[in-house]
This record gives sequence, C-alpha cells and structure tokens, in this order.
Amino acid sequence: MEEDLIFERISSEVLVDHPWHRYRRDRYRLRDGAVGDYYYIDIPGSCGIIPLFEDGTTMLLRVERYLLGRHLWEFPIGGMGEGEDPREVAEKELAEEAGLEAERWTFLGSFAPYKGASNERCRFFLAEGLRSVRRAPEPSERIRVERVPLQEAFRRLLEQELPDGQSLCGWLLLQRYLGGGRSPGDPA
Repeated sequence: MEEDLIFERISSEVLVDHPWHRYRRDRYRLRDGAVGDYYYIDIPGSCGIIPLFEDGTTMLLRVERYLLGRHLWEFPIGGMGEGEDPREVAEKELAEEAGLEAERWTFLGSFAPYKGASNERCRFFLAEGLRSVRRAPEPSERIRVERVPLQEAFRRLLEQELPDGQSLCGWLLLQRYLGGGRSPGDPA
C-alpha cells in the first residue's frame, strides 16, 4: 500500500529542452503548507537488454562514456524518446549496439536509476533466440562488442573500477526472474 505523498506539485517549468531530456523546475507544496523548488532532469526513460544465447553466453559492450572519461563494460542500454514504446526501443538498441535481433523477449522489470535527480525509469528485458544483424551505432558511440559467458559478464561488470549501475540492476532483475538460483551458463 502506497503511503500518502507529502509533495503536491503547484507548477512545472522547462528550463532547458533537448530531444532526449529536459531540465525542469517544479514548485511544490508540502503537507504543512511550506512551498519550495525542485530541480530535476525529466527523462522519458531508458531500456536495457540482456541478450542470452542458447549456450549461456551473452553480449557485453565496452562503451566509451564521455562524462566519465573512461570505458565501461555494460549491457546494451539506450534512451527513450517521448512516447516511444519500451520494447521497440529495446529491439532497436539491441540491433544498433550489439548487432542482434531476438525472437523472444521477456520483461524483467524496471528501476529508478537517478531517483533524487531524475524521474527516469529504466526498463530491462531478456532477449533470447538471437541472430546476427548489421550493427549501426550512432556516430558519437564508440562500442566494442564481446560475446562472453554470462558469469564472466557479471565479473566484468562488477570488478571494473567504476561499475555501470544500470547493467548491475539489470543483472539483479535477471537473477530475480531466474529465481535467484543457478544462472544460464553456470556449470551444473
């Protein structure tokens, strides 16, 4: 049961508008009548994909992240535009970034990646029945693609100097889906 919310939005103003996100300032009122401002990044959402091959391997990406000034291991993940369907975005990102199409899709769940600074919701999918297609990353993306056993992917995600939180949350959603037990690709 949801607890009563303490914030009431009075107004919302777009400070900066961009095709992928907006910077906003909301005026709010608390239950006690106090009024304040909340600044945040308004993002339509994002979608992540864990591609899983029949042999228990997955496709992991080595992505250059401009804001962090480094490369990160991560699953395919992409931003959503306003009104886009999450599954369609996941299909597009899997093809663009990993060069794959999937026959079967399972929604694993969603989470809030930046809960204090953004209203973004990241949705994660499991993609199976995979086949190769031509990769077509965006011009600003520098991505190296590597097929590895699922447990090796988790090790790389977790042990890198700066782990990617979205990929780690995707991994946790996959573990919940699998019942927290043995992962595909684990030795019996």
